Amino acid sequence: MMMTMRSPRGFIALAYLVLACPAVLEAQDRAPKGTDDPAIWNRARPVLQAGRVGEDEPSLDGRLDEPVWRQATPATGFTQFEPDPGAPGSQRTEARVLYGDDALYVGIRAWDTAPDSIAGQLTRRDQQSYSDLLAVVIDSYFDRRTAFHFEVNPRGVKTDIYRFDDTQEDRGWDAVWDVATVVDDDGWGAEFRIPYSQLRFRDGEDQTWGINFVRHIARRQETVVWAPTSREDAAIVSRMGELVGLQNVQAPGRMEVTPYSLARLAREEGNPENPFYSANAVSGTVGADVKFGVTSDLTLNVTINPDFGQVEADPAQVNLSAFETFLPERRPFFVEGSSFFNFGLSLGDGDDAVESLFYSRRIGRAPQGYPDPQGGFAEADDQTTILGAWKLSGKTAGGWSLGIMNAVTSEEKAAIVTGTGIRDTQAVEPFSNYAVVRVGRDFRDGRTAVGVISTSVNRDKETADALGLRSGAYTGGVDFRHRFWNDNWQVSGHLLGSHIRGSDEAIGAAQRSSARYFQRPDADHVTFDPTRTSLSGATGSFALSKISGGRWRFGFLGQTRSPGFDVNDAGYLRETDSTIGVLYAGYAVNSPMGIFRRWRLNTNVWRGWSYGWESFGSGGNVNGNAQLKNFWNVFAGVNYNGGGVSTGTLRGGPAVRKEGRWNGWGGFSTDSRRSLLLNMNTFWNRATESGSWSIGLSPNLRFRPSGRATLSVGSFVSRNVNDLQWVGRFGNEDPAYLFGRMDQTTVGLTARVDYAFSPTLSLQLYAQPFVSAGEYSDYKRMADPRAETYQGRIARVPTMGTDAQLTGDVDGDGVPESFWRPDFNFRQFRSNAVLRWEYRPGSTLFLVWAQGRDHYIPFNGGFDFRQDLDELFHRQADDVFMLKVSYWINP
Repeated sequence: MMMTMRSPRGFIALAYLVLACPAVLEAQDRAPKGTDDPAIWNRARPVLQAGRVGEDEPSLDGRLDEPVWRQATPATGFTQFEPDPGAPGSQRTEARVLYGDDALYVGIRAWDTAPDSIAGQLTRRDQQSYSDLLAVVIDSYFDRRTAFHFEVNPRGVKTDIYRFDDTQEDRGWDAVWDVATVVDDDGWGAEFRIPYSQLRFRDGEDQTWGINFVRHIARRQETVVWAPTSREDAAIVSRMGELVGLQNVQAPGRMEVTPYSLARLAREEGNPENPFYSANAVSGTVGADVKFGVTSDLTLNVTINPDFGQVEADPAQVNLSAFETFLPERRPFFVEGSSFFNFGLSLGDGDDAVESLFYSRRIGRAPQGYPDPQGGFAEADDQTTILGAWKLSGKTAGGWSLGIMNAVTSEEKAAIVTGTGIRDTQAVEPFSNYAVVRVGRDFRDGRTAVGVISTSVNRDKETADALGLRSGAYTGGVDFRHRFWNDNWQVSGHLLGSHIRGSDEAIGAAQRSSARYFQRPDADHVTFDPTRTSLSGATGSFALSKISGGRWRFGFLGQTRSPGFDVNDAGYLRETDSTIGVLYAGYAVNSPMGIFRRWRLNTNVWRGWSYGWESFGSGGNVNGNAQLKNFWNVFAGVNYNGGGVSTGTLRGGPAVRKEGRWNGWGGFSTDSRRSLLLNMNTFWNRATESGSWSIGLSPNLRFRPSGRATLSVGSFVSRNVNDLQWVGRFGNEDPAYLFGRMDQTTVGLTARVDYAFSPTLSLQLYAQPFVSAGEYSDYKRMADPRAETYQGRIARVPTMGTDAQLTGDVDGDGVPESFWRPDFNFRQFRSNAVLRWEYRPGSTLFLVWAQGRDHYIPFNGGFDFRQDLDELFHRQADDVFMLKVSYWINP
């Protein structure tokens, strides 16, 4: 097992990225000058008096010239977060706040001595760009943990973010609010109107909210804030100032309804003899999203027959491992508010970093059953229909946070016409219910928190048993977090249990899965039982970390998973049966030194075992990153994984002694302020005995030809030579395990064009051709899995045969076996064009054209990118056209 701890969990380096300025993301590690003197940051929180709106509400024009604005108390004294922390801003900034019966008004004036240099890129909503920015961040709960972030650039492009756990952010959150901007000879300004219905707060005669104001000056890479904070704090919301004087503000009743209508035309390649095929398949549907304020603290979101048609296609991948491919969530209903349900299960940020207790892509997944048309034809939907889903989320005055999600998916049936002409249906997915519950409680102004989480999946038992699926899957557990010693240290952990049940076929498949391999003949701590109808397990973690204060970060992370632990019905998990310990340390210099604006160096070591005390080996790495004074960014790292045993190499066979392996990574990015930006990333990998190696390069160019358009072109090229690539298993009682030396080349290109006609009308174009080919040679079987040397562990298997089939003495008994040649050539092209128009606040129109081409050639591992693409583009394309209209109603 490999741990790549490039940026160890617990080593929280969240600068004021939290204030959502794109430039801050690139400079998030620079510490304030003079932070040895804590008085700069420990001074009293700034306090601002809110003014009351009279009979006439301010008109939104960005000018702040009404008398009511001049009478409001200004927030002044902005200090730099970047590049000279603690110093006054280079340009004068003021902010004012008014409140009315229905909304909060925020006016920010940004004076500028060089108004011609104010940067503003016209983009679609929520897209980061090279722009000056003004933002207000509101902690209306006043819990020092959560906040609502509203941001605008000089062209009127809006961004909104939900902030949680003090330093975390949810960019999938969207609100309905108004803002106007103006640019003049003295600088620029913004005037916000934020309805109370988009905030969360309790009724009260006299209220105090947390608040902060942010300004970003793009050309200087300068960010100023009203309430100062330090990167060394590992705190954002808890450092905000206070807004006082809110009298008799009433939390409104909240009810939002967004019905939608969708029309779809699909033109796809097919077999004219197939009775289910139509050259022009036309369909339509309707649905709705509902948002309802159950109380002033809790919000209920309901979606009925949700549509995800405008979502960008998943990128192409070729997965030759034993593990399931992870796909990121892109669907709006599940992206928005996902922070309530996040529960990671990984220690590092390598391949396992995506492991989580709840993986929303399970809901609406492709049907898991396969129809048998008996020589005829079958038709089934690509995705399981989500009949409906709801989420209840929020935070109470007593510090309780709540997140509940429930989704129901339909039973899916494939229509079939047998070879004899009989029409019938076959179930391919059972009726299912998915649920996740997350409850937490904050103490000590959020410095201490405890929580519980539970997930459940219930499927129709009769259909599930017929398809070999689990009929029920349940998890539950607790987690905690506690900061101490001036909030510089944190201890955290979790303890979870799981239980799955179903037919003996379903539980047998779970025991044999790549996550555990209970059938291993040399594992005396687990036993495969074909009669089992349930399986249970547990996992736990513990971390002690120094998370803030000074330049050093270090800590210990530990995690254990029992062999029977399983969350893959509602979550995503790759492997169990492990105990891992990690020690890490990091040192950061966040002030200018030589050619650097900042730099950081990290190191960590780890060791792991199975529950049978089989050592996975040990490893460690050193990595670092820096920003140069010319605003270039560089990073690099090297990692070593020592020998041990692998319990999964033979995919259910005995454990195999592993060889050592070195790998590394590096890259750079140029100054993001320029119209042309180059990003370059690379990686390499080298085994110590077998001669296996890999290398990859990913350059990306982004070009801004105008203030409306952004073009980006990137590629990824990799070469992977694996001397021990799995081919197959032969025999049952004394099986033989066959491998080959695979030489794989993968090339992909990604092109994007974003063009904004206005802040509410944009066009996005995306295209990705992809080719991956693998050629096998030098076949071998596993002869002695525990031999000291690599050559001692394998035995060569000479082969001969045709283009499609090979023969060789795989099991060493003198009698040749035959097997299909594993060579492959996979080609794919995915593209779409999305026209998005927000024709009124909260209401959108989408016009989508998506095109796809796929071509898979078995038994052929030859790679010729130009020829492969030429053959791919000569194939007939599948085209889908969609028109979707939604309308936001706020009764």
